[in-house]
Amino acid sequence: MKKTMDNKYGTGFLAVILMILTIAGCDFLEENPVSTITSDNYYQSEEDAVAATNALYDYLSVGTAGIFDPTFGGIFFNDYWVFHDLVSDNVTEKLTGQEYRNLSLFNHTADNVRIEYYWQDLYKTINAANTVVDKIPPIDFDNMRKQHLISEARFIRAMMYFELARTFGDVPLIIQATADVSTSYQPRTSKEAVYAQVISDLEFAEQNLSDSYRVGKGRPTPMAATALLSKVYLYMENYEMAAEKAQEVIESNEYFLWDDFADIFKIENMNEGEIIFAVNFSGTQSEGFKPNQYLVRLLPSGLDQDGEGPENAQGWEVPTDDLYNSFYNLDRRKEVTFIESFTYSDGSTVQFEPHFGKFWDQEAEPRANNTDMDVIYLRYADVLLIYAEALNEVNNGPTPQAYDAINQVRRRARFDGTTERNVLPDIAGLNYQQFKDAILKERRWEFVLEGQRWGDLVRMDKLVDIVNASGKENASPEPFHKLFPIPQRELNINKNLTQNPGY
Repeated sequence: MKKTMDNKYGTGFLAVILMILTIAGCDFLEENPVSTITSDNYYQSEEDAVAATNALYDYLSVGTAGIFDPTFGGIFFNDYWVFHDLVSDNVTEKLTGQEYRNLSLFNHTADNVRIEYYWQDLYKTINAANTVVDKIPPIDFDNMRKQHLISEARFIRAMMYFELARTFGDVPLIIQATADVSTSYQPRTSKEAVYAQVISDLEFAEQNLSDSYRVGKGRPTPMAATALLSKVYLYMENYEMAAEKAQEVIESNEYFLWDDFADIFKIENMNEGEIIFAVNFSGTQSEGFKPNQYLVRLLPSGLDQDGEGPENAQGWEVPTDDLYNSFYNLDRRKEVTFIESFTYSDGSTVQFEPHFGKFWDQEAEPRANNTDMDVIYLRYADVLLIYAEALNEVNNGPTPQAYDAINQVRRRARFDGTTERNVLPDIAGLNYQQFKDAILKERRWEFVLEGQRWGDLVRMDKLVDIVNASGKENASPEPFHKLFPIPQRELNINKNLTQNPGY
């Protein structure tokens, strides 16, 4: 399914990038913010408000740097989904550069440039969202549309602060647009206060996102805010509210599990079925260069089904043996997640070590090159497993509803699109800890490279034990790796910041 810039984010998308950069997108804690267009003379009309809100989505995808800038790429371009599996038992890094390799080995320090860029990208996006939230209210136009645009910005701000809090712990909480660099020199705010702001933003979005104006297609919906709330509450260990919000999503009947696990990753199914919120990419569109890095980073080189080339797959991130061997052979997710052979158009077949193939829709995109594949941030299977886990915590053991939720995911995994396989029977009769362990395993199989594994291991206090038990070569996890380091550059600029223990 081809997607253009206009049908995803509205008109004026590319033109507004320079505007949002000059108004609100200065590098977080950059010494000399640049501004050539003042806020007062830009935010004058509804069209300005829409354009500024549209521009937020570029921060999530390709970012605001030029293609040859080392900081090129937004939040979900690669680091979000690479980090969570790299700093775990799932993935080994093959890239020759040390930044990602050190993450894979748990040797990362505060000087790691990938962590620095990630922090900066998160705060750039927050600052752009803050500008929308600050500057739209005085503009005179329809209040429903106005509140909806503000809600889009607050949803995105909530996402960014959720990622900051679960990655770095206490972080500066800034909810007004940064007009002067000195206002950015804030100390760290407690993670609890950051989560409180996330909840406030998401509750506002729940109430004010329209179900008829700018609906979906890479933009948040009211139920997306509810689903993200369930996940935030899970990380806060507020299991009653996590269960309550997950139940609201389930009972809404707005989403369903695709019959076949492979259907989740079909280009034509983006923003459909079980996809609750995804970041849109359009790597093959003529309107601009917006590639997703899944195929470049994950597939082995040399795969070009139509023979037209060029292909750009590098195979930088590969599965650990422990991840690959953890799957049952008949689990549909195993054959979808991994690729171990490839048949060319002339009928010849090549075999290779397992790589990640789940994001390659070979029918829609035969070349192993840039991809239109969206980065899925929230999907229905996640909500079902959040619900099951939260109920187990609330009741000190699984309830019938908890069993039903996890078993829905397992039933889908034993169906190959045609027949049901003799694998992954419904689970029953488990105690509290056994069910919790089953949830962790299920989440591992279900969400490979979807930004989940490191966070799951951390919140279940299993990171060190499980990575060590996996036999991941040369990995040396320590208890302090439950948080990432505050980037050293930020510590050098902002003397109010302190470092996380262990770094």
